[in-house]
Amino acid sequence: MQSQVEQIVQQVTYWAVSQESILAAALVGSQARGTATAKSDIDLMFLARQPLHFRMSTDWLSKINWGDLYIESWEDKVYGVVWSRHVQLNASNPHRITVELSFGRLSWASITPLDTGTQQVVRDGCRILYDAEGHLSRLVRFVLSQYG
Repeated sequence: MQSQVEQIVQQVTYWAVSQESILAAALVGSQARGTATAKSDIDLMFLARQPLHFRMSTDWLSKINWGDLYIESWEDKVYGVVWSRHVQLNASNPHRITVELSFGRLSWASITPLDTGTQQVVRDGCRILYDAEGHLSRLVRFVLSQYG
């Protein structure tokens, strides 16, 4: 199962890097901490120039190479300044995988002031996957130095 998770993370990262609007991507939560179980979802956070572009469209989901998995369903949720698309992936086996793709503006990663929700996400586990301009690196360094 872990290799399947890594394959999904890798393919989503490839997709994110190819998107001009996406400035950074991170794996967050239990998968980033290394404490995930077989039932854990895959949480990904994206910093985007236009996060609502991804919310208003579903076409981009088909641009991600999901391998032998297919999209069964999805649901959008809003968490303050971040919105998430919870995607249910399925295969021919009985295992279902949930991938939470969260999008926020660059301001989500601001350290002046640091949003408490952002701080919690980083403290709960954050593995940077793509960060061409260093926004996530700066955020993670700050959070870890201030809050451990």
